[in-house]
Amino acid sequence: MTEEPSEVDSDRRFRLETLCDVVQAELAAAGLPVATGGLSTGAVVSVDLPDLRGVLIDWREHAILLDAGQEAWADDPHREGEECAAFSQLMSAIGEAMAEAIRKILTAAGLEVSGTDNDYAPHELLVTRRVAPSVWSVRRDAQFTRRHDSMRAAWSARNAAECPNPDCETHHSGHQRDSSS
Repeated sequence: MTEEPSEVDSDRRFRLETLCDVVQAELAAAGLPVATGGLSTGAVVSVDLPDLRGVLIDWREHAILLDAGQEAWADDPHREGEECAAFSQLMSAIGEAMAEAIRKILTAAGLEVSGTDNDYAPHELLVTRRVAPSVWSVRRDAQFTRRHDSMRAAWSARNAAECPNPDCETHHSGHQRDSSS
């Protein structure tokens, strides 16, 4: 039985939304502001809709810079003056620098990153998959597992000690398994 295209798309979108969360977490862990919607500043991270090729990342400058640039361009609608050229150069340099920094951060964090070749967003990046988990998430997950196992063993021991039936297999055999591990 083959899957319907909508089921495949739904599954693909869910996996990309999860990857989007991973990308946001990696950028935030690196100290970059991550735009979560609206007119935010920082790394803009979203699922590539409708194509579902991966997760898109672009950089949005602060409103102070954007407003000044738009005012300069409004004063020079043909964008022929020195001020417009300076704003274009600054915005391009920022986009290039942030794309390179984001690419290095995400690659070091174990993600596969490439450019999108989007003429309208020349510095936009595309994350297609996680190749390896990042070192900080591995450490955090291991710490969580250790704490969970320790708490589970403590609760099992307490329940076994408080069990009114000394031959209770549920508590005592589980306690013996926990202490032999």
